[in-house]
Amino acid sequence: MTTESDERSAGRRILSLLGLGMIALGGVLGFIVGSNGGGDINAIEPFGLVTVPISPGAMTLYGMGVIAAAIGTLYILVSLASRYD
Repeated sequence: MTTESDERSAGRRILSLLGLGMIALGGVLGFIVGSNGGGDINAIEPFGLVTVPISPGAMTLYGMGVIAAAIGTLYILVSLASRYD
């Protein structure tokens, strides 16, 4: 017999694994973009905040960071909304 806390724990574990998978995918895609890009452009400036050179390592970290921030924000908003449900 499963309890509500067991179901909640399983759901959080699944969402955490999906989130980590998406962050890893963002890193892989960033690596691919960094490896192939940069013919005429040496760096990008997203929103004018930071300069990111177009290299495999920098684009990997940038991709992972952007995905982590987006997913983290969504998870926080969903957890706040679920308190009122």
